[in-house]
Amino acid sequence: MKTMKISLIILLAGGILVMSSCKDDFLNQDPQTSLSSEQLFSSLDNVQPFLNGLYFKWRSTRVNRKGFFLMLGTDESQQGEYQVRTEADQGGLDKYDGFYSSENKPIAQLWNIRWPVVVQASEALYHLRALLESADSKDTAEIKSYIGQAAFYRAAVMFELATNWGGLPVPEVKGANITLSGRKPVAEIYRMIEDDFTTAIRFLGKTAPDPRIATQWAAKALMGKMYMSAPVESGFRDFQKARVLFQDIVTNGGFSLAARFSDLWDPLKSPGKEPIYTFYFNNVWPDTNEAQWYCGSRATSSVPTNAIGGYDLLLPTEYCRNDVSMGGLWEPGDLRKEESIRYNFVNGNIFPSVYAGFGEDQLLPHIKKYEDFRINGIQSFYESGKNMYYVRYADILLSLAECMNETGDTPGAVAVVNDKIRARAWGGSLPADKKWPASMSPDEFRQNILDERMRELCFEGWRRFDLLRTGQFVPLISARNRWAKASALIAEKHTRYPIPIVEINSNPNLSPSDQNYGY
Repeated sequence: MKTMKISLIILLAGGILVMSSCKDDFLNQDPQTSLSSEQLFSSLDNVQPFLNGLYFKWRSTRVNRKGFFLMLGTDESQQGEYQVRTEADQGGLDKYDGFYSSENKPIAQLWNIRWPVVVQASEALYHLRALLESADSKDTAEIKSYIGQAAFYRAAVMFELATNWGGLPVPEVKGANITLSGRKPVAEIYRMIEDDFTTAIRFLGKTAPDPRIATQWAAKALMGKMYMSAPVESGFRDFQKARVLFQDIVTNGGFSLAARFSDLWDPLKSPGKEPIYTFYFNNVWPDTNEAQWYCGSRATSSVPTNAIGGYDLLLPTEYCRNDVSMGGLWEPGDLRKEESIRYNFVNGNIFPSVYAGFGEDQLLPHIKKYEDFRINGIQSFYESGKNMYYVRYADILLSLAECMNETGDTPGAVAVVNDKIRARAWGGSLPADKKWPASMSPDEFRQNILDERMRELCFEGWRRFDLLRTGQFVPLISARNRWAKASALIAEKHTRYPIPIVEINSNPNLSPSDQNYGY
């Protein structure tokens, strides 16, 4: 990205347009026609629409095909046969072959769709901090709340980028001009992320006027995840700090698990107090996410209004779909299995029919979490639009337990998993033979918690993150992902994506020597 002068009206109007389509309108005002950055931030009335636009830009990373690219190539999920055979660049995300390169288009898309959030959040912080210095006392609280939102967006998305690319360029704002610097070291990036989360925690409320606006609990959740996953060489990995943040959420956040795991995946039921941060969708464009289109089975797609139809982009791996007795993940009686994965492809009086030449995996188990039965028999499965959880309370409990184990309290960690997560998975009463023993060693806990996180959080976007931070990326993917196992090409260099060549060529502050190792 070269020096640029941002056209803020695009973001402002876009935020208003999309928000106004939601049932519970975020905004109720008309878009401006043209605003410079100075004009926009000269009136506080313009700021929330601008920040709403950042929310939608971030939400767009979870929409349609690109919303699943980060989930490809793990030990949890992999592409369908036809997808791998016909999309070389996309197939490279599972095969880890020569297409997993700086010219890979899906990788470039993952990079490109996140940077507008980072850049424009940086611009907001630049102007809002200047406003705060000269603000009347009556405006101070409002400006601080806006700073908290902008800091949260920048920290969250920078965290995603740093997790997958390592060191990054950073936006440098001077008036209306923004440049991306050269690549900064990992330690500097994580310092920036920590500072932004600290600001967000300080200025965001414990509750928000709209669920799309982050609370301090969401910031604490992601900051805790940052501490437990930061590369050791960054100096920011700290399980004790993460534990304190997660314990604060548990003790003071007012969250609780939904009574039934199934309630989380029924859009007609309330998930209760389990969601901490959510991307909200519905069945009316432009608020659909099209998730089912990519997760469903082609063998059930002949009827467009069949809610379980789709086109096999993302399927569970053999390990993720199979029972323990078959060398897989699932234990007898775990209710999460049938809520997460579809094994039966009959929907009412609609029976599946395999399409010849489109892969032999059309009737293998598929992802179920994104099936949207509000549209069954009424709308195309392309118009699926269930909400997508970014962070939920179950994740925080599992993360807390992991931090307890890493800080010397393995029995306490076992109790959290047994009494909360696994108890719900067995309908509220965990059988004695399914309880993890309090005598479990720290190493045994580390192995078991990775499986438990897959059972609870599969297909919600955290598996790559978990494999990277635990050092299990190469060994588990090479053993469990069909395509990676067949190609036998996955290597340590693949733990970081290559910086897209178009970015290196267009940013005058980057050079080929800034590329990640091995590309």
